[in-house]
Amino acid sequence: MLSRQNNNKKQTEMIYPFMFDVYPELMPLKAAANILAEWDDWEELYDTQQLGANQVPIYAVSYMDDMYVDWDLAQDAVRHIPNVHVFHTNSLLHNAVRAKPDEVLSHLFRLRDDTMD
Repeated sequence: MLSRQNNNKKQTEMIYPFMFDVYPELMPLKAAANILAEWDDWEELYDTQQLGANQVPIYAVSYMDDMYVDWDLAQDAVRHIPNVHVFHTNSLLHNAVRAKPDEVLSHLFRLRDDTMD
């Protein structure tokens, strides 16, 4: 049914097949979800050649224990995009930009200013 695929075509966030049987809000979507999950002719989501030609600096936070973003996929993306500077953390969560913006921005500005140890 719905699953993560190790490519840049399709990825889901925490949707499991059983949820379409358990959550009343999702039950009407089960047939459509199965059709989408079985479809394998997706167009590329990202232009990897264009991303590989990036010339502008990018500052990002990568959450090691993120329950929504697969760590290996995120790290793979970073390896293919030049000029990416990443603050890796296991002390902040997925919602840190909203929940702790001062802390997140402080780390990003330190990355930009090259003052991180």
